[in-house]
Amino acid sequence: MTAIHERRVDLGCGENRYLEAGDGPPLLLLHGMGMASSANGFDLLIPHLAGRFRVLAPDLLGFGLGTRAVQAGPTFELIVDQLREFMDRLGLSRVHLVGHSLGGWVGNLLAYESPQRVSRLVALCSAGLNVQPAAGIRATAIPSRPQVEALVRGWLHDASRVSDGDLAHVVDTLVAAANAPGALESLDPLLAQQENPALRARYLLMRRLPFVEVPTLVVWGEHDPLEPYPVWKAEASQVDHDFTRCSRPWAAPRARFASLPTGHYPHWELPRETAHLIAPFLLAND
Repeated sequence: MTAIHERRVDLGCGENRYLEAGDGPPLLLLHGMGMASSANGFDLLIPHLAGRFRVLAPDLLGFGLGTRAVQAGPTFELIVDQLREFMDRLGLSRVHLVGHSLGGWVGNLLAYESPQRVSRLVALCSAGLNVQPAAGIRATAIPSRPQVEALVRGWLHDASRVSDGDLAHVVDTLVAAANAPGALESLDPLLAQQENPALRARYLLMRRLPFVEVPTLVVWGEHDPLEPYPVWKAEASQVDHDFTRCSRPWAAPRARFASLPTGHYPHWELPRETAHLIAPFLLAND
């Protein structure tokens, strides 16, 4: 059984909690959006990666069980700054990145701004490509445990793939983060950037992806209700998966495309298969 260690490091924004496991090339896992989101969203995936990587999963600024209240944030700018500072404090000059949903959005922004810090990037069901924000991203009350479990089941394509124990663990970690002090109001600045059309347009990835030179693997859940898998599938087929030929300014020039038969959380539904898909890409030398 892979040991996952919970650690904390002091950054300029306050105490940053992160998970660490394994040994090898450093790999940062960046979680998604939501007042209940945290690094623990990767608990089912980490054991399948820790045999080949030094896996580090930080709570993004404003999320999780570390310092959540930030005077000017979180915002996209401050989250990316936090990741660079996190890497500096841990002595990581260059890392692989796997970002899920919001984490894919943030990971692409980091690769765009600091390509020398990112070796390879996996965008897993990435956000940041839709002009309109997903419905219901702003919580108005702390959800109950039954409400959280119902949400989790709705994000999965086939909940029977997740054992009762793993499902209970996922729900428990989400409930813990949702009940952390400041959870309800801490994300207001980031939500404002996502909900305001003018601000959202400033950070949308289609403006930056053509300039992301980092080798990128774009992975979609084939039954993801939140992100535009059918559009990506059609585009990938039209250009024979050569994104340098894209007609839309959406894809990084060194991007590849793959999918898994899941909903929005491949790493909950099929963690072993998710790891088997992304690990060879991250370790490749081409």
